[in-house]
Amino acid sequence: MEISEEAKLDMKNALNGKLSDNYDDLKIVLENLSAKKAVTTDHGSFKQIDKAIGKIQLKMSKIKA
Repeated sequence: MEISEEAKLDMKNALNGKLSDNYDDLKIVLENLSAKKAVTTDHGSFKQIDKAIGKIQLKMSKIKA
């Protein structure tokens, strides 16, 4: 499955700490980052993705509340 340029940009922004305020957008980015994390073999990248996923999950829980 090919990831669109917009999805790649959203993932890059999430890795840099720039998160959307839209719950549905965050859900999509979370799914894409989770898939990327599953195939990452580099430890540094894995930790960076893991940290971004944690921030996304935290923001999603705040939006949902």
